[in-house]
Order: sequence, then C-alpha cells, then structure tokens
Amino acid sequence: MRVSVIIPALNEEKNIEATLQSIRRQNYRHPIELIVADGHSTDKTVSIAKKYCDAVVQETTHTIAAGRQAGARAAHGELLLYTDADTLVDKDWVRNMAAAFDDERVAAAFGMIQPKEATGVEHFILTWGVYSMAAIFNALGTDYTYGNNMALRKTAFDKIGGFNIYLVTGEDTEIFQRVRHAGRVVFVPGAVAHYSIRRIRDWGYPRYLWFHTKNFFMTQLFKRPAQHYSPVRK
Repeated sequence: MRVSVIIPALNEEKNIEATLQSIRRQNYRHPIELIVADGHSTDKTVSIAKKYCDAVVQETTHTIAAGRQAGARAAHGELLLYTDADTLVDKDWVRNMAAAFDDERVAAAFGMIQPKEATGVEHFILTWGVYSMAAIFNALGTDYTYGNNMALRKTAFDKIGGFNIYLVTGEDTEIFQRVRHAGRVVFVPGAVAHYSIRRIRDWGYPRYLWFHTKNFFMTQLFKRPAQHYSPVRK
C-alpha cells in the first residue's frame, strides 16, 4: 500500500530532524512519501525538512488542522499517516499501521503513544492510562485519539472533506467522529509513537489533564473544541 506520512510544523528546528530520521528508518517494503506542511516557520525548520522530504508545502490558515489538510492535498498515497514534528516513531510504525488497512472496511486507525523524557512512574501512568482510554472508548464506538499517531484511508478522507481547518485543537477527535460514517476505526497498539511532554512540563499536570479531558468531552458531546491552544516551543 502506498503511504504518505504528513507532519505539520512551525518553528521546530530543535526537534524535526530526529522526527524525519525516524520516518526514513522505517521497516516498510514500499516507498514512503514524506511531506512536511509548514506554517511559515521563521527558523531552520524548512531547510532541515527539505533534506528528508519529498515535499514541503506551506499553509496560511495557521492552525495545525490546516497543516494536516495541506499535507493531505499534496499527498499521493492511498494511506495518510500523521505524526508531529516533536515525535519519534518506532521502526515498524508504518508497517503496523498499514497492516490495519488490509481490511477494506477500515477507514481510519490510531496507534499507541508513549512519553519521551519521562520518569519511570510518569512513563507507566501516561502510557497505560492512554492505552486504557483508547481501548475502552474505541470499543464503545467513539475514539480517544491524538494527531501524532493516526492514519486515514485517502478515499475516506476525501469522502468526508478532510479536516476542519479552523479548529485550533481537537481536530483529531473531530475528524475521527466524522470518518466513522465512512468505515471502521481501529486501535493499533503495535504502531507506537513517542511524544514530547514539553507541554506537561510547561503547564503542569493539573492544567494539562483538565484541559484535555474537558476538550475531549466538549468535542465529543457538543462539537465545541477549545478556541485557544497556545504553542509550546522548548
């Protein structure tokens, strides 16, 4: 299956090279199209991206959803895989995610996330807490998903019109709500991505957990994700 990996980015010169390298080290027998959707970075993000990418596209709406959408519009793959510019993926990430789409009924999938730079206790709680919520909500017919480790079949993506580019956060949950009308959504624990906890460090656990818990339910129940989500660049 032809795969396009899409990474939205804005001023990520400190992190993006390691992310791109983890994509280029994938254990996958087919070529991988790698696209960075840049939000007009003012640092070296674009020049670094060009060393590894098949395409670097620019978006002007300045939301992460718009970056994800711009990347999809430039993609040629049958499968769109998404991660973030501060995230590292395991070498079998693409292979394991793509395998879920061997079932033609599957329209979208999301994988397992684990924290980087975390203490042992933090790693255990954040990893298995997210795993439990992802598995439970998926079994209940809804999804606790995250933009740094998700995939959509291109035909399903096109059918629903892609992302709402005006959402500043919650775009991952929102698109998965709609893509369920195009097919099945599955959780793929073997597709592992390691995410930065810099926002947790910046905000602290109480604020972080309250924001994301509230935002999840506001998006799921009322289709009203948060209107502000300030970037963290550390």
